[in-house]
Parts: sequence; C-alpha cells; structure tokens
Amino acid sequence: MIIFFAQGTAHHAKNRTVCILVGAICLLLGSTSQTSAQLSPGKLSAPHAHLEGLTRCSRCHQLGNREVQDKCLDCHAEIAASRADQRGPHASDDFDHCVDCHVEHHGADYDLVFWPDGRDGFDHSLTEFLLTGAHQKLACRQCHTAAKVTQPQALQAMGKDLDRTYLGLEAACISCHEDIHRAQFTRECTGCHDTQQWKPAPGFDHDATPFPLTGRHVQTDCAKCHQPDPDTGTVRYAALSHQACTDCHRDPHAGSLGVDCVRCHSTEGWKSITGEGFDHARTRYPLEGRHRQVSCAQCHGQDRQKLAFAACTDCHQDWHRAIKNGRPAFLACENCHTVDGFQPATFTMARHQDSAFPLKGAHRATPCVACHQPLAEGTTRPRTRLTMAHGQCVDCHRDPHPAGMQQAAPGSRQGCAACHDQESWRIFEFDHLGTGFALENRHATIACAACHKNPSPADFTGLDTACAACHEDIHRGQFADRKTADDRHIACDRCHVTRDWLAEKFDHEKDSRFPLRGGHERTPCLKCHLPGEENDPRLVQYKPLPTDCKDCHAGALPGKTPKESS
Repeated sequence: MIIFFAQGTAHHAKNRTVCILVGAICLLLGSTSQTSAQLSPGKLSAPHAHLEGLTRCSRCHQLGNREVQDKCLDCHAEIAASRADQRGPHASDDFDHCVDCHVEHHGADYDLVFWPDGRDGFDHSLTEFLLTGAHQKLACRQCHTAAKVTQPQALQAMGKDLDRTYLGLEAACISCHEDIHRAQFTRECTGCHDTQQWKPAPGFDHDATPFPLTGRHVQTDCAKCHQPDPDTGTVRYAALSHQACTDCHRDPHAGSLGVDCVRCHSTEGWKSITGEGFDHARTRYPLEGRHRQVSCAQCHGQDRQKLAFAACTDCHQDWHRAIKNGRPAFLACENCHTVDGFQPATFTMARHQDSAFPLKGAHRATPCVACHQPLAEGTTRPRTRLTMAHGQCVDCHRDPHPAGMQQAAPGSRQGCAACHDQESWRIFEFDHLGTGFALENRHATIACAACHKNPSPADFTGLDTACAACHEDIHRGQFADRKTADDRHIACDRCHVTRDWLAEKFDHEKDSRFPLRGGHERTPCLKCHLPGEENDPRLVQYKPLPTDCKDCHAGALPGKTPKESS
C-alpha cells in the first residue's frame, strides 16, 4: 500500500502543513529505510531533530486530525503562556495556526520562521515594544541577541538557541542600554529621554527639581555643576548640595557680609545688586534715577572710600567745559539735567526763546542734536556744541543753489529769506514776475520742477523763456518761418495763449493767404485742415494748402452750384 502525505507550503496564513497518516499498515512494508522514505515528506529541521523517526510522528501529528496546533503548544509552553495572557504577536488572531509561519520537513538547515512580508517588513507594533526614533534604523539582530536575553537559562531549558530566537527581550530601556547614571534616578529613562537621540533629554525639566534654574544659571553649561564623581567617574546629577550659594561659589567678601548672598545679589548676575541687603537711602546720599543702576565699584572703588557729593562735578567731569568757555552757568548741571538720565535735557522751549536765537517755524520741531552737534575732538565721547554762529542761514544750512542765485533773487528780502521762511524749506514766496517771465494762466498751475529740469535740482537759473524751448512743436515745422525776435525759436505766442492751447490770436483774414469769405467762415477747420499722418493724430496739415476752388471742390452736381455741391 502507498501512503500519501500532503506537505504545506509557506506562503500565507491559509497555507498549512498537513500530514495525514493513511494507515498503520506501513509496518507491513519492507525495510525501515524504505518505510521512512514513504511515510515522511522530508527531514525535520535541526531544532526538531530529536523528533525524527517513525515512532515519534505522534509527538506532533494525531491520526485523523489535520491540525498540529495543540501538539505544538504542548511543547512550546512559552508560546501557550503568551497566548493565554494575550501578550505578544502569538496572541493575535492572525497567528492562530502555527503552520502559517512555521513549516517543517524541509531539511535540517531550513529556517522554521516564515516571514510573510520578509523579516524587515515585520510589523513590530504586534509586540509589546513599538519601534520609534532611532530604533527604526536598527537591524533585528542588533537587539535580538543572546547577550540581551533577560532569562537565558529558562529559554535554554526549553531547547531554544539564544542566537536564533526572538524571545526573551524586555521593553525596559536598561534591558538593552547601560544605566550611565548608576541608579541616581528612580524614574524611567523615558521620563527624560526619547528614542530619537540620547541628547538632549526633551523630557527633563530642571524647574521640577529641588533647584529650579533662574537668571544666569539658565545659561550655565550643565557640566559646570554636574561634574564626574572623582571615585567612580560617573557624572553626578542627584544629591548635589545647593542650600547656600557658597556650596558652588567662592565668597569674595570672605564672610564679612555673612553667608546669605541673596540679601544683596541675585542670580541675574554677581554685579546685579538687589539693594535688599544694603539700604543706600539710609545714607546722606540716597540713590535715585540712574544712580540706582550704577555698580558700587564705579563710585566707591575697591577700597569703598567715602565720597564728596555736594555737586555733580564732584563725580562727573565738566562736560561742557564751562570754565574754559567762560560760561559758569553750565556748571549747574541740575539746570538742564536730572538723575534720571543725561538725556533728554530739561532745557525747555521757553528757555530757548529767551536765548540769542529764539526758535521759530520748523526750527521748533528740529531735534536739539541736529544743531547742537558733537565737537570733532578725536575722542570716543565727543562733547556737544552749545554755542554757535547763527547770524545767517548758511551758518547752519548748506546753500544748495548755484553761486549768484541769491543776488538774482527779486524783492527786498535778501539771501535765503528772499524765497524761503522758517516754516518750511519747501514753502516759499517767490515773485516770478521779477524774472521777466510772469506765470499766467496754465503756467501758474505747473510745478516748478516741470520747467526747471537742470541737472542740479536746486538750480533755477538759465532757462529760455521762448515757448519752443519747453514745448514740443506739434506742427512739425509748418510755421518755421515765424521766428522769435532773437531768431532762435518758432514764435508760438503769435497764435496761442497760455490759458489753453487754442490759437486764439490767429486771424484767418490777416495771418493766412486765404481769407474766409462766403460760406467758408462757417466751415469747420478740420474740413480743410486734415490730419497729416496716421501715426500722429496730433499733426494737422495747416500749410501749405491749395487755394483754388477746384483743389477742394471736385465739380458741381447737375442743377447746383459748386458751392452747393461741396
């Protein structure tokens, strides 16, 4: 009798290894080797080699039953336990049948684990450890090694090869990573670190420790305080002494002011005195204004000597050189300044009006430093000029106009005042009539810069007053024979006026060789004077034009005069 075996293939969850024992009549066959060849589909893998032989088939297979699930779990108690506890991938419904992933009878060297999507494509989220961050970049065997198995003896007792199994790892960080803090912390590693990288520790909050960082401590490098233990070499993070400032800092006062540093100092900086420890207001010179911000050493020096303070110049230099310039009033700093700051000065506008130069117009809105500029003395802190010449505008202002323009200004006012006043440089009263070219009609509405287009914007001299000097000749030289008195330009003003462009001065009776008579005086100009060029609609043909009737009238219609035909 021939005995058949159905061998499963490792492709998907529905492909199972089926071994059906047809009958025990195989014992009647010939030799043992021949019987084995007919009964077994192939050699077992190395881990199951101890089950090899015809007498051991029933250890895995049960006569008349296609499933081997129960028999597998009888041996693999660790898998049965994980399924019972609903832990790990074997507890998932997708892994109910062992033969979906573990196929036998393919030889001693056959790998019993079948990966449907390949080993690198295994969904690690089915386990109790989700791969995130840097863990995603690791190969499987970088973690699943014998060295990282937490209970190797138990697995070895089950016959597991620690270099091949994927069991035995725990999810705790220290099961794979060394605790470099040497048990200084009781909290989990993930309380401070994440899987992206070891440093920085995004979950660590120094404010949640017994020593919250404030002021300059926030900027201090961690290694400044957390240094290696001299005995173990482990960086100390816990159990550091921080009750007093002197636990970390040297006392520069050598104990003369006590150990409570915070009475005077703060963490904002050693030189940032809080004033809580020393009350300067109890002295004869209470600190006010900017004096509160001055460090003790700036006034007292290292020896903390007593100082004179009756006048500002006891500490501050004569900045305005009152003695040298013979202005003793400048020594009374309090007349213009306060302890709140050297600037702005309290020298008011009303006081300036009593000076030799009362401020008027735009001068009232001018910042003081625009006029009272630093003296060029080559020092890092130049002194401010308080007195200066102010007899004429050019003592302070640069004259933007060309030489001689002030003398050419009309009117009785001289210099800059001939055109400008102190209200604004751009607001001026200028009588254009004095130039010989009165601005009338349309010219009166045109901006100065529309005509005065010299390379220098402030040069208003040297313009030609002829129309053609500014305006384009839209007649294209038709009236070139009518020149100005100096024979330089076409005399546009013989026909046109400044009120508009219309030729209001033109008289067809006097200024042309064709007087308008009869019905011609009622004929629109454009009936005879037609556009000269299609690409220039402004050009109109005025001359020369023919004057004979036949030149305009082609002929008389029957029964009508030529005039009626036109």
